[in-house]
Amino acid sequence: MLMRRRGTLRGKEDNLLRDLKRTTLSFKKLGKKYGVSRQAIHLFRKKQGIKRPLKLRGHQTEECHLCQKLIQISKKPHSDFISTHTMLKKTGVSKAKYFHHLRILRNRGLVGQRFGRFRSKRAEEAYAIYFTKPLRIYTIGQKVGLKNFHATIQQHRELGYDVPPSLYVSDRWKRSRVRRETQRRKKG
Repeated sequence: MLMRRRGTLRGKEDNLLRDLKRTTLSFKKLGKKYGVSRQAIHLFRKKQGIKRPLKLRGHQTEECHLCQKLIQISKKPHSDFISTHTMLKKTGVSKAKYFHHLRILRNRGLVGQRFGRFRSKRAEEAYAIYFTKPLRIYTIGQKVGLKNFHATIQQHRELGYDVPPSLYVSDRWKRSRVRRETQRRKKG
């Protein structure tokens, strides 16, 4: 064999066989690792009849830590209402890297199209209250500094966001009935 004559792979052929069968390292990198040329690695592979594993093209979302974190966040309820600012804080990456990974996940259908598009930090805070506490919409807007939170909700519904009805149940009819009864008692 060619490599045995050169003497550089003696004793390393088993390791090279294993690397050729299991890894997708290039012949150049394998050659550097074993101290021979890439042509020698190619010839060795050809003589041994080894089939190389296919090198996967593109971004591997299963192995990417950031992609897995974004998928995990997207599975939580009301994740469409998390602002980009908060997502950047949670992931700890740059805007460019965040949007790159998010675009890949959207294109592959692993996250919803609306996930990660929310821009307003105040609206995010308002929705967090809206989903958990039975307060009037006007009161929620005042707490976070939004003048017309009701219009924001309507706008998001029109854009296709899944905004459930408010937890607040108005007791307006009950108050007006009590007021009428107290007025009758005063007259009577």
